[in-house]
Amino acid sequence: MKFIHTADIHIDQPFSGIHSDHGDIKHLLKISNQQILTKIVDTCIEKKVDFLLVVGDTFHQNQPSIHTQKFVMEEFERLGRENIKVVMSFGNHDYYTENRYWFEWPDNVILFKKEEVQTKTLVLKNGDSVAISGFSYENKWIKESKVQEFPKRSIDTTYHIGFYHGDDSPQYAPFNYGDLPTSYEYWALGHIHKSSVLSDRPLIVYPGTPQGHTKKEYQVKGIVYVDIDRGSREIEWLDISNIRWHKKEFNIEEDLERKEILERLEKHILAQIYQHPFNVVSLNVTTTADNAREILKEQEEILLYLQDKIFKASDNRCWLQSLSLSQVTSDKLIMGFETTLIDDLGRVYQHKDNFESVVADLLNQPAIASNLAWDTAEIEELVTESSQLIKDKMIFKNGEE
Repeated sequence: MKFIHTADIHIDQPFSGIHSDHGDIKHLLKISNQQILTKIVDTCIEKKVDFLLVVGDTFHQNQPSIHTQKFVMEEFERLGRENIKVVMSFGNHDYYTENRYWFEWPDNVILFKKEEVQTKTLVLKNGDSVAISGFSYENKWIKESKVQEFPKRSIDTTYHIGFYHGDDSPQYAPFNYGDLPTSYEYWALGHIHKSSVLSDRPLIVYPGTPQGHTKKEYQVKGIVYVDIDRGSREIEWLDISNIRWHKKEFNIEEDLERKEILERLEKHILAQIYQHPFNVVSLNVTTTADNAREILKEQEEILLYLQDKIFKASDNRCWLQSLSLSQVTSDKLIMGFETTLIDDLGRVYQHKDNFESVVADLLNQPAIASNLAWDTAEIEELVTESSQLIKDKMIFKNGEE
């Protein structure tokens, strides 16, 4: 059996933190969510899969607009014309309420509508059969684990797949993946937006969101293409995102002129390889250079300048979303007095009597005192070295280090 596994598409979710008056950007943000579903359908047709699994949160809300509903129905109808089934559940964002939908779901779409675990059976073109067990949210939260409701692996079908939208938190059908039945061939998970394979036998997979909507979602892998033929199994991640979020770091070590700082920031961002139609960059600059720290305090103005410059230089494919400054400070202690105090104390303790009064406790220990004896020159040398060591570890009021 061959199928595509996706979840957490969140159609109609806005892209967080991208504020621009550029017409090209506004248009791309408007159409990107729907383009993701179109790409998923195109990939299913191209790969000639048997079915598409959609494990919750297809919609960003449980009352999607009429326009969005119609669009999704039409895309699924395209799969129907290719004899490709769609098996779909509803998650905590788009929890199922029947009277919210204005259109009939296409005949090739099989829905989990209840919070109770149910099992659906598909017969593939080659005669193999697949049992798919799963549930949907009917409310925003499910506070009990659903693991115990899943049946034993079907002995009447060639394969068995489990649907589970949730994680280990108390409000989202809490579960531990180690408790899932191991006799199933595949566990199709949803809810966690970061892609991961939790187990190889059986395959337990979070596909993650196919399109990141915030700067936290910069590790998107895409959708999962799965090919299981009895004993053999193969999975492949397919990146279909239109918009990719990037976190970049840049360090400035030496003092630079204002213009040179701008040039280096621009060059650093444009030197990256961007493979997606649109790339959103968050740049964190670290520096120990005093003048760079001072200049970068004007980061809002610098950001506005670089946004326009980089957008044009990248052929409208790169947008600098944010610019932050991390000041790398010295690990030295900051003192409220000047170095002259250390010098004055040094002169006091260079006198033999004063020095020995400080180390009197040591000299009162016979085992130690027999090994300690300093003449005036040695005391002066010790105090001088100690004074310098203190100066090396501190920053003083008069600015000396």
